[in-house]
Amino acid sequence: MAERYPEDAALLALTQDAQTGVEYIPTGKSPYHLEFRKLLQRTLLACERANDLRVYQEGDLTIGVRPGRCLIQDNAIDFAGQEGVAVDDSSTTHVWLDDAGQLQTGESGLPADRTTFLPLAQVVADATAITSINDLRGEGFLLVPTLALLGLTATADEVNQALDGINATVDAWALNVLTGGPTSTADSEHRHLSVWQDADSEVLFSLYNNNAGSNANVGLHMGLPSVLNDGVILSQDRGHGFLKQRYEGTTYFLVGTVHAQFVHEGDLLASLAGKLIGVVPIDGTVSAVVMSVGTNIESDTSTDGVSATVKVNGTAVASTDPSISDADAAGFRSTAQGDGVAAVIKTDGTQDVLRGDVLTVDITRSVAGAVTVEPADAVVLVVIRVNRPE
Repeated sequence: MAERYPEDAALLALTQDAQTGVEYIPTGKSPYHLEFRKLLQRTLLACERANDLRVYQEGDLTIGVRPGRCLIQDNAIDFAGQEGVAVDDSSTTHVWLDDAGQLQTGESGLPADRTTFLPLAQVVADATAITSINDLRGEGFLLVPTLALLGLTATADEVNQALDGINATVDAWALNVLTGGPTSTADSEHRHLSVWQDADSEVLFSLYNNNAGSNANVGLHMGLPSVLNDGVILSQDRGHGFLKQRYEGTTYFLVGTVHAQFVHEGDLLASLAGKLIGVVPIDGTVSAVVMSVGTNIESDTSTDGVSATVKVNGTAVASTDPSISDADAAGFRSTAQGDGVAAVIKTDGTQDVLRGDVLTVDITRSVAGAVTVEPADAVVLVVIRVNRPE
């Protein structure tokens, strides 16, 4: 059925189209040809954009494209128009404008990526002339956007899942709460982290949570005292910069260990007595005495060897001195690596040291047999664990 016009009386009552500004010629208006030109001029102005990039037939097998403007991939294109574009006979030719503003034609269809071009027309020709031009510009501005056209890699289901909350841990109610502004109960759905730093306090750095609602499933609580026993206080000792831990009235300096050592270079041909190791650098406890030789003794008596007695202010700190003998094989040997006899440190208090105490060592060379290789480069290491009771 043909499209109907309004009733005659309604048409005759029209004076001007409100949307386009085109005026209707009143009945009996003279000179009529001038009024017709006015109507035509305003009608053409209203249709000007519809003529942008319109493909038209120019010759039997040639087309032209009207000038116009468009936007492709954020590129504003001002196309000047083009004439004399040839199409093949007995073919279907597609015409489009690429994102560089160049006119393109092809007989294998339009490009696959719809974001890179603007479709213009489909031109059908028989053996002698163009038979039809199908305007495709509407596909460029009358379209339903897809995820690909919007530049999204997620599917619609994935977007919905993100909005709804993975595994339903964030539901529509929670989303409304989180976006409800300062008067909502948003604190029950998430946590606030605060950072405090005070160089003069016992704890130099603390990161903790202000809110822990039942629905806030993820949170971080971090503070130095929380990883230690109750009643532990940590602070920095300003005298020497060590980190100090105080617990139940006793202060411990958390610096691990310090050490002192004695080195005898070359062959050890005789026992040594009262050799100075050094001065104790800090209050603590002797926790280990290690003896090493760069070259072990070689003798026809397996018990021949060397031992070390470490003393603090003249008092031995070990109940069993470290020693290495011919039985431990030739070459480098160390009591810290399972060779010889390891030291056993006393537990009666003589192992405790104060800053300023004097460390000495007696190295005993025990030989009863015939020595073929002398012990050489003997080293004694004293390890002190820092621990100063108040």
